[in-house]
Amino acid sequence: MIRIPVEKINLPQYDDNHVIQSWEWFMSFMSEKDWQKRKADIENKIAVQFKATQPFSEPLSEGTLVVVKNDVIGWYLYLLDMLINEPHKYEFFQGSRIVPIFKRFGLDLDLLRNIGGVEKKIKELIRKRKSEADAFLFEIMTALLWARNGYQVAFLDEKKAGKTSDIIAKKDGETWSIECKRQSKTSDYTYRENTKRQKMVSYISKTLLERNILLDIEFHVELESLPDTFLKNLLEEQLKGAVAGKIVSNANVDIELSFVDMSTIKEHLENNFVKDYSPMLHSLIGKKPIDNKGFTCGISANFFRIGDGNVNNVYISDINNAFGVYCSCDAKEALWAKARDIKNQVHKAMLQFNSENKAVIHVGMETFDGPQVEKKRFDKIKNTIGKISTQNTNLRWIFCSFFQAYSRPDEYWVFDETVSTISPYFSLRPPLNTRLMIVPEDEITEDDANHWDRPLP
Repeated sequence: MIRIPVEKINLPQYDDNHVIQSWEWFMSFMSEKDWQKRKADIENKIAVQFKATQPFSEPLSEGTLVVVKNDVIGWYLYLLDMLINEPHKYEFFQGSRIVPIFKRFGLDLDLLRNIGGVEKKIKELIRKRKSEADAFLFEIMTALLWARNGYQVAFLDEKKAGKTSDIIAKKDGETWSIECKRQSKTSDYTYRENTKRQKMVSYISKTLLERNILLDIEFHVELESLPDTFLKNLLEEQLKGAVAGKIVSNANVDIELSFVDMSTIKEHLENNFVKDYSPMLHSLIGKKPIDNKGFTCGISANFFRIGDGNVNNVYISDINNAFGVYCSCDAKEALWAKARDIKNQVHKAMLQFNSENKAVIHVGMETFDGPQVEKKRFDKIKNTIGKISTQNTNLRWIFCSFFQAYSRPDEYWVFDETVSTISPYFSLRPPLNTRLMIVPEDEITEDDANHWDRPLP
């Protein structure tokens, strides 16, 4: 494969000082030697070698998620390192989840530094509890939110026995005990559904690629209830003489067929190179930015690498053929399974409270499954809150923060946030005027519609 030196490519230098300064602050809690070792370990895990085999001659793996499970905070810092120092290796999709968090840290870095125990919290994350990055970062965002609201804030040490909240906040003679709970990024059900989708598509990928076909599939039953060969059995003959339009509509599935616009892709590639597995590639193939639907694509192309090594540096100079498949599922069982409740998070949090201070719970979740799922999740949450007994806890408020990151061809990241404020008491005034953790208040207000009900960016 052709390899082009980095200095021959005119890549824009990332210059957001808020992100850079907060990343540098986190990096100051480990030595350069330690970071280089962790960076090498990460790159060894995610390096991709091209194989000299025929396309579709090997079985599909169990999904294609890039993840470093034993050092999640190292992976997040690596994403930022690539964005700032080696942009040709930056991973757009996962970076869009993390960069906005560090943007917020950088916007209020002086305030963040003055939170009691924050340095100890970061050291513990970076040195000991590397796999718990999402939970720790959410705790830090929560502490910063209360500090932005004028409170004196401190982290509390975890006790081996007895009750203790994560954070204590004081203002105007009032003391608040704050507990933070962060849901995992995606439900196990969604991961299983994605794997099933990839297997189904793999049986028709060769035909789709040969004919530059773009499919939009909406399942009406759970994917796990169907055989891996479902799409092959259903479409094998129809794809041979493919015509644009709705090609299937029945109780199980609706399928719309169109074609990848190869002339537009080739015209774009005449003046631009495109990174493999990037928002630009997906947008060119899918003819729109990727939304809440699952998207699978494949190409027959000419590739080259930028810079040394084999880590996330593959680019495309020409595409001969391409296919794309959008998938969604509106089966009520699937929507209900993806709409995760906060029951477990709330009950665990309540165990940490004593009856002395007023108590608050912050729950953080990501919303990648679309409006139908989020509406059902809201129903579950309201039902759960209605059944909570606040006896012996002094629980006053629950703040549910919903986050969504997007990757777009023309931006490093786009981020949305919605906050739902819940209390068992009708007459109380919330202790927080500013409630958005990441998105600046001048960009959106809590009175705006839930972000999943607004048009996609």
